[in-house]
Amino acid sequence: MTPKPLPSIITVIDIGTHKTTSLAGQVVNGQARMIGFSERPTDGVVKGMVTDLEKLQLCVHEVVNDVERTMGRAVDEVYLSLSGPDAEGERVHGYTSVPAHDGKITNKDLKEAIENAKCKEPPSGCVSILYMRQPTMVDGKPVGNPVGMTGQKIEVNFWRVTMKHTGLAMRVGMINSMGIKVHDFVLASHAAACAVVTDADKKGGVLVIDIGAGTTNWILYFKEHILCAGAISVGGEHITNDLSIALRISRETAEDLKVRFGSGVHRDTDANQTIWKDGDRGVGDQQFNRGTITQVTALRFQETLNFIKRDVMERVNAIFKAQNVELDQNFLPSGIIITGGTANLQDATEGVEKVFGLSARVGTPKFENESFRKPQYAGVVGLMTAAIADAPAPKRAPKGFLPWLKSLFRF
Repeated sequence: MTPKPLPSIITVIDIGTHKTTSLAGQVVNGQARMIGFSERPTDGVVKGMVTDLEKLQLCVHEVVNDVERTMGRAVDEVYLSLSGPDAEGERVHGYTSVPAHDGKITNKDLKEAIENAKCKEPPSGCVSILYMRQPTMVDGKPVGNPVGMTGQKIEVNFWRVTMKHTGLAMRVGMINSMGIKVHDFVLASHAAACAVVTDADKKGGVLVIDIGAGTTNWILYFKEHILCAGAISVGGEHITNDLSIALRISRETAEDLKVRFGSGVHRDTDANQTIWKDGDRGVGDQQFNRGTITQVTALRFQETLNFIKRDVMERVNAIFKAQNVELDQNFLPSGIIITGGTANLQDATEGVEKVFGLSARVGTPKFENESFRKPQYAGVVGLMTAAIADAPAPKRAPKGFLPWLKSLFRF
């Protein structure tokens, strides 16, 4: 993302299939001090795709109103998350030859290589939204800052995120219609990673899988940089639907059983357990076999992970052409981090390890407010983290009483 002036208060909005959340924070010493929050059920979105703009706009309007009431001031601009199959990604490459006779690389040379990468046209009907930096190469070797080094050729790579022009215009128009400006976009998988991934994870190599209700977003870090990212239109609500059909119960009951008794792994011993929906065994209470529940939930959960594994491998193989790359401990020493609401499923990490053959852990965001230290809030917390990290340092306040007074009242 291109650095832009940092607002005094940062507000972010994360629109998911199941819920829409907004968080407002005052930046203090590089950290967000929460001053406003709202969470509302999402309406008008199915599998990450907007199906009813009017309903979605009403939902977003409600969370913005909630935040404004809490912090006692109007929201001027927001950061929006981009998620689902609507936001597509690809690797773009640019290069330039070093013209200096001594081979010394200048800022101009680096800028030309970057412009060469960014000048490539996006797919038809799409708009380039984000350019996420990958390693810069000098004569085929990765470097940090190439300026001042000597070489013959500079190469730069980006993971470019594009979106259909109609989808982008719809999102921006929805926010603008409320008198609010879209400050920038953040890829949802990157946002979730910002909340749960350490620098050591990125340095070693890690795959982050964010399983929401209607979509699953993933992002892969390799040697400290984003290598690739993707999304599929399958999520936790598909587990609920399968359970509802298999047991012939309502979706509400299926969701409750999934949360309380579902698992990412099915065990033969589960068939020996009888469970009750309400637990009181009274009139109207329903009896179920836990083996049936875990069989359904594990099957769909692991199937979703296999879809992700296939998507990851396709993109990785497209980057490392003619190389036999495997998703093993050598390629991803830090393993896999699973986050999002579905990460709360019992034995979720064991299910991940079974499919990928790698170590896995649940990613829980770090935040001042303890109630947000849950996988389902990784997206909105990480969105705030990404917004702060992306923005330049705030300008110092003017010295003296009169300049301070003018800045305070915006004279």
